[in-house]
Amino acid sequence: MKKSGAAGGVVIIKKYANRRLYDTDSSSYITLDRLAAMTRAGRDFKVVDARTDEDITRNVLTQIIMEEESRGETMLPVSFLRQLIAMYGDQM
Repeated sequence: MKKSGAAGGVVIIKKYANRRLYDTDSSSYITLDRLAAMTRAGRDFKVVDARTDEDITRNVLTQIIMEEESRGETMLPVSFLRQLIAMYGDQM
């Protein structure tokens, strides 16, 4: 079961042009590391562009994966990454 924000719904995270992430549930700025921890804890959140209100959750989750991979403890084999990129090519 996924945990949600205080209002019983999805926690909304606003991403500003200066790349800062604002957690509307806790009324505080947070980091990508905090979002990664929220994901691991099963917290359900949605990241939106503060200016356009566009849902950018997928982009931010991908960014978190890239940050984790760059820290040295890689989880995704190169062959898997190549297959993933190839799948995007097949859809075009």
